[in-house]
Amino acid sequence: MSYKNKISLKFSMVYFTIFLVIGINAPFWPLWLSSKGFDSRYISLIISLSVLMKIISNPFFAGLGDKYGNRKIPMLYLSIVASIILFTLSFINYQFLIGVLAIIAWAFFAPLMPITESLTTTAANKYGFDYGRTRLWGSVSFVLMAFLGGILVENYGLQIIPYIMSVGTFLVFISIYLTPTVYSLPSTHKIKITTLLRNRSFLPFLLACGAIQASHGMYYTFATIHWKNIGLSETMIGGLWAEGVLFEIVLLAYFYKIRSYFSFKSLLIFAALTATIRWIITAYATEPLILVFIQSLHSITFGLTHISAIYFISEVMPERAQAKSQALYSAISMGIIMSLAIAISGDLYDAYQEKAFIFSALLALSGAIITLYINKAN
Repeated sequence: MSYKNKISLKFSMVYFTIFLVIGINAPFWPLWLSSKGFDSRYISLIISLSVLMKIISNPFFAGLGDKYGNRKIPMLYLSIVASIILFTLSFINYQFLIGVLAIIAWAFFAPLMPITESLTTTAANKYGFDYGRTRLWGSVSFVLMAFLGGILVENYGLQIIPYIMSVGTFLVFISIYLTPTVYSLPSTHKIKITTLLRNRSFLPFLLACGAIQASHGMYYTFATIHWKNIGLSETMIGGLWAEGVLFEIVLLAYFYKIRSYFSFKSLLIFAALTATIRWIITAYATEPLILVFIQSLHSITFGLTHISAIYFISEVMPERAQAKSQALYSAISMGIIMSLAIAISGDLYDAYQEKAFIFSALLALSGAIITLYINKAN
């Protein structure tokens, strides 16, 4: 194995372990909260506030990595603290404390992803490996964990969820420790967030990505609960989540071959319109075969949006602010806008049940419209 491939493999393991946690969290965390007695409104509130914490934690910890030129150090602390907090959730039954600790745990876990993205793109440029083929191992991990998680929950109950997430986060710590230290130039002066947002493409880009990604908020929060209500088993539900990401793996493997043929605007508009169609169908679908078709679109609605965003940031934003730019994407697009969508999803779902996905469709459509206002970057 060449040195380049060895480096790529080590970064692949970081993605693999991070998505072990996400692969159990996304399908089954709302069900675990429900098993602790939380209703739809409080489930959406906890998840919304967890996402909102990215606004503070992501830029802060990513900024530390940019400041000192070594992004591994904050990642090691983040992963071990998150692992400890998740482990303690297994022994707590007091609802208020569960909610607070769940939000704090995500505040430590969430920055791992944008810092990993910036670290990987820096390493990819230095060592010449392909980002997409490295990142796809995160999707492989998600598929395995979503499917196996459904089987584990069916056999051992929902109480196993915090244990799995805690072990997964500890494995993140180990994988980060084993990666090579890739130094970036330390910032000699602090690059202000307002300076980055004044880039004539960056703010509308964040808003467009935010609208498309936030259209998934109802799906992340209530898809599992909805599918459970219409009679699907945990194994089937895990399989549907796994299938959505399985197609994402194909996209990540071959994106490098197609990205030179299309502009970022074209890709984002395509993703937004596909998401609009996906959520409209979701609002009316109950047949398993239709649900299987809908899940195949996840590679476009989420995957294409995300990987286009990563390449946009790596090519357009200043090198010394890569981690902070990634963190802003995570904090604004995947944080503020996503949390607002999730916050109101509880009341929408209570009022309209599965028809609430029409709101998601309108949000995705707005993303396509905002994308039209992204100017060509200097």
